Amino acid sequence: LGAFTVFFYFIKAREEIWKLIETVCGARLTTTYTRVGGVMADLPEGFGDRLQHVMAILRESLEDGAGLIEKNRIFHDRMRGTGIIGPEDAIALSFTGPVLRSAGVNFDVRRANPYLVYDRLDFEVPLGEQGDNYDRYLVRMEEIRQSMRMIHQCMAQMPEGPVSIEDARMTLPPKAEVYGTIEGLMNHFKIIIEGIKPPAGEAYYAVEGANGELGFYVVSDGTGHPYRCRVRPPCFALMQGLSKMLRGGMVSDIVATFGTINMIAGENDR
Repeated sequence: LGAFTVFFYFIKAREEIWKLIETVCGARLTTTYTRVGGVMADLPEGFGDRLQHVMAILRESLEDGAGLIEKNRIFHDRMRGTGIIGPEDAIALSFTGPVLRSAGVNFDVRRANPYLVYDRLDFEVPLGEQGDNYDRYLVRMEEIRQSMRMIHQCMAQMPEGPVSIEDARMTLPPKAEVYGTIEGLMNHFKIIIEGIKPPAGEAYYAVEGANGELGFYVVSDGTGHPYRCRVRPPCFALMQGLSKMLRGGMVSDIVATFGTINMIAGENDR
């Protein structure tokens, strides 16, 4: 919308977050840190202190960003009352995530169907009232704050112990074993080439992604390759409601509305 300075505030914070992730797994965006049965490796020494430093930078960026645009007359007028979607229409279009919650619908996969340790975490689900672009901005900003709140709780409650199960049928061996023993090398190649072999059957599982419900439907025939695999991405449903959200508005509203949907092109291409 032309408020370019706020972009730099958050790029600074994002860069620090990516650096932190890189210390954990050696990559910034394509992390592959989570694995079947656990994670790639334990957190590095000193991670907690670095995390506190990054959270402080993010908190400062949030305050600067909100102070710059939240009550800015131009930003407010461009966002408030534009791109409106009502709760009934949002549900009918299969909306999930911040766009659904901006319409006042209290649905979050982490609360509706808790997974991992979300049932042990204290967090709030931010909701909007009007379902417009400004509500979606407020909801997303508050979700960043709630994420920080959950991260602190996870670090405080994280137990000692192994970070992955020890089962050669489904977990990759440590790199030292792959490079140093024939057994480790063979185990690595068997999992990579033949795949993990779950029992025959079907399953659907969903998580709360940044844009909404991200679900995976898998049918297994007992081999290491799925007989059927279907991904339920949140953005596809959001994009089918874009025309309804734009109807009656101005051409310039397309920019704001499309931005608050936060469409990921790869989801829709696939």
